[in-house]
Amino acid sequence: MKTMFFPGSVAVFGVSDAPANLARVIVENMDRFKFPGTVYLVGGKAGSLDGRRIYSDASEIPEVPDVAIFLVPARGLAAAIDACGEKGIRRIVIETGGFSEFGDDRRSLEEEVLAIAGKWGMEVMGPNCVGIINVENGLVMPFYPVHPEELKQGPISIISQSGGIIHDLMMLCHMENIGLCKLASIGNKLMLDESAFLEYCAADPGTAMIGLYLEDIRDGRRFMDLAAAAEKPVILLKSNRSPEGREVARLHTAALAGDDRIVDEAMRQAGVHRVNGLKEMVDCFKIFSLPLPKGPRLAIMARSGGHAVLATDSAHRHGFKLAPFSDRLLGMLSEKTRAGVIKRGNPIDLGDIFDIDLYLEIAEMALREEGVDGVLIAHSYAPGDDASLTRKFIRSSSALTAAYGKPVVFCTIGHKVDWFDLRNVADLPVFGNVDDALASLSLSLEHYRNRTAKPRPSRFASSGRRAAAQPRLSPGFTPIEDVFGLLKAYGLAAADHRIVEGIEDGLEGARSIGYPVALKSAAPGMLHKTEEGAVILDIRDDAALGKAIGRIKTGPFLLQKMAPPGCEVILGGRTDPVFGPVVLCGLGGIFAEAYDDVAIRVAPVDAETAGAMVDEIKGGRILKGFRRKGPYDVKYLIASIVNISRLLLEHPEIRSLDINPLILMDEGRGGLVVDAKAEAG
Repeated sequence: MKTMFFPGSVAVFGVSDAPANLARVIVENMDRFKFPGTVYLVGGKAGSLDGRRIYSDASEIPEVPDVAIFLVPARGLAAAIDACGEKGIRRIVIETGGFSEFGDDRRSLEEEVLAIAGKWGMEVMGPNCVGIINVENGLVMPFYPVHPEELKQGPISIISQSGGIIHDLMMLCHMENIGLCKLASIGNKLMLDESAFLEYCAADPGTAMIGLYLEDIRDGRRFMDLAAAAEKPVILLKSNRSPEGREVARLHTAALAGDDRIVDEAMRQAGVHRVNGLKEMVDCFKIFSLPLPKGPRLAIMARSGGHAVLATDSAHRHGFKLAPFSDRLLGMLSEKTRAGVIKRGNPIDLGDIFDIDLYLEIAEMALREEGVDGVLIAHSYAPGDDASLTRKFIRSSSALTAAYGKPVVFCTIGHKVDWFDLRNVADLPVFGNVDDALASLSLSLEHYRNRTAKPRPSRFASSGRRAAAQPRLSPGFTPIEDVFGLLKAYGLAAADHRIVEGIEDGLEGARSIGYPVALKSAAPGMLHKTEEGAVILDIRDDAALGKAIGRIKTGPFLLQKMAPPGCEVILGGRTDPVFGPVVLCGLGGIFAEAYDDVAIRVAPVDAETAGAMVDEIKGGRILKGFRRKGPYDVKYLIASIVNISRLLLEHPEIRSLDINPLILMDEGRGGLVVDAKAEAG
């Protein structure tokens, strides 16, 4: 992969001297950025471009280039790549479009390219991409013009499925004076996917933070392991969030554990910071250029009471606290300022005093405080002299940030004439909105906590291996008795029950179990029994049982001993096509989907993680005792979550498992499964 970013020579295929030729733009980009390696031009026929030879075939190139870049018609691509293989070229970038992104009927062309790559041992980037930009060495592959004055070298690397998003992020970073390191447009990910580039950037000494734009994730578990192991911030903008066009989930757990919700939870487990748009991603680039806050305690300085109040509200909204000031700092405020103008506390309302030196003295004293983890400055100014003093304020704030190793978050709404100038005056990022700045700072604090927490091994990619002794479930809905048997094998007890066909064995079963009993349909494909009138509870004698069987009509029937009172919980999970087994828990019963109060994790789930899931659901207060009800047996629930995680890992054929409800009883008394469904595929 390093040679892909640092080649000594490249060959650009598809070049001609036609003014509209796009491959020639790649060559021109290399020239503008003074790429130090050799660039060979290859076209459909021999010729020249600005005095440089255009070769007609790979075999004519006088050496073996490290990388070949293709922007040729799709129909001639396979033969050209095969010729490269014969030449000895092993790294290929295919910028040509018209593959599977255009339609499934084009997949055969991708398969042909893969076969050729396999034949020659090639690495392929793309197709349908704009390749690589390496600001460190001037390797600039896009087929649209890129100019050196639009790219500042810096610590941020970007991986994107879209070449257009690469362009827009370059422009946004340029406007915010943000330096970039390496950019990779990976397109259809025929061979090299996001994980391959994430692994490289995580180890790359020039990269300090990584941004990704992805429309899909190929191997979710490998991606999670790589991100969790990275010390660098990983910021993800993941599109395709809408549910349209996806299969409608049939079980409660499948509906609650939707695709995008699983992405959210998986990224949180891996320590990835997920954002919702390009601006939010750029704000993260800005905030992560500052030192990480080591806690939530902020000192807030503002030019007016309104700014101070809004900043304080935003701080609380994003999980920050106002730092208490020492007597030393409070005394300094009293000594240096006019009474009734600057507030002697936090937030500091600077009133009508415009004294940059005083502001800097206050900011520095706040940074010296052990109880202050960062300073937020909400600044406003008038055009003219105020603008030049504001530039001084920004430069000096940048120096304070470096000196004290704490973030100084500078917010101001610049005037039109100096909006860009304020951002170029120093490396300190300038925010236009306090709430945006604090939303990003909360991710920076989260990153600090993730990286300083007790280390936990990255184990997602190695999980999900089938236990050899476990028999596979047959495709389709599993009979209820088999589901109960499977759950019992994993430590979850079911209410005493019988499967009965009619009135005679129903009466016999009820007398064996003992009244009161519940009667339900045992038809495997019936998804919502209560809505279909197929659940009758608290049956107390033979006559009532006969009437109940008559009401449900069609057997087989599930006859169960009525469970003792408790709290209804939903538990289960599904096998996600990207992230594999996923575990879910929440408050259960007929309102499970209406409450939508669930916690989700990618398996494996240990006891610590399961406990965090229970704490996360809003109904956790009920489970631990609320208004003379409970506490319920939370330890049993935690153990059950861990066991379901193991079950799903050892049975990857299970598409969805729905235990609803599990009756959780009083503390120390365990719980009982009273209904469950499993669908295998």
